[in-house]
Amino acid sequence: MTRILACIDASLYATSVIDHAAWAAGLLDAEIEILHVIQRKDAVAARRDLSGAVGLGAKSALLEELVRIDESEGKLAQEQGRTLLAAARSHLAELGHERITLTHRHGGIVETIVERETDADIVVIGKRGASADFAKGHLGSKVERVVRQSEKPVLVAARAFTKPDIVTIAFDGGPSSRKALVYAATSPLFSDASLHIVMAGREDTTNQAHLNWAREILTMHRDARVSLIDGKADEVIMLDVTRNGANMLVMGAYGHSPLRTMLVGSTTTEMVRSCTIPVLLFR
Repeated sequence: MTRILACIDASLYATSVIDHAAWAAGLLDAEIEILHVIQRKDAVAARRDLSGAVGLGAKSALLEELVRIDESEGKLAQEQGRTLLAAARSHLAELGHERITLTHRHGGIVETIVERETDADIVVIGKRGASADFAKGHLGSKVERVVRQSEKPVLVAARAFTKPDIVTIAFDGGPSSRKALVYAATSPLFSDASLHIVMAGREDTTNQAHLNWAREILTMHRDARVSLIDGKADEVIMLDVTRNGANMLVMGAYGHSPLRTMLVGSTTTEMVRSCTIPVLLFR
């Protein structure tokens, strides 16, 4: 059975994540697991908070009060999580989905998502978490970590859902971009969509060979177009998205080593950060 793992929190992206998951589940005849994680507190940070109070001459009564506050915050977080999950299930029911599983966990957000994705075919997350809603143009650090560690396709939801009928596929000939192209060309998700394959680079023998392979994969897909544009990858991709009015971007994720990415930047991170449309990523 195909399964969609939809990861929600209290951010502005929660409804959009559920809508994207519902779209995918409808076309793939999949069940949906809705995951909410109560993030564990950093033990060292918590210990420093208490030791700081001791340093101010705090008495045992104050320390006990700090513990009670911490317990109250934990209960509130549990209740908020249950409310979010219930609301998500209700929203999916309104959209006609009945095969729903609710999962409420404590722990590390990234680690829990990676654990739960073992039983999933696609992971759906929002671009930013609850603590980053105010930061426009910012990519949540946990989102990047999920994409780097996930072995399943990750759909990074936009702020609001729009059915993708024009899809840009960023292609560089590498293994992850080939996986993305094959998926887009064969998946029921895009059977009715117009596919625009764009490659950044010059017209040389290597690039032409990559594009010939892409054309062969797309022979059975209607409304597919292949373009080779000279320029920086992120600028070329954004040009194609804007020019064609694409409402989803499909691409391979983090084709270079983490060290090289740290030194020269990452097209993946830049596109997820700057695009206002959903991005489906493949490792």
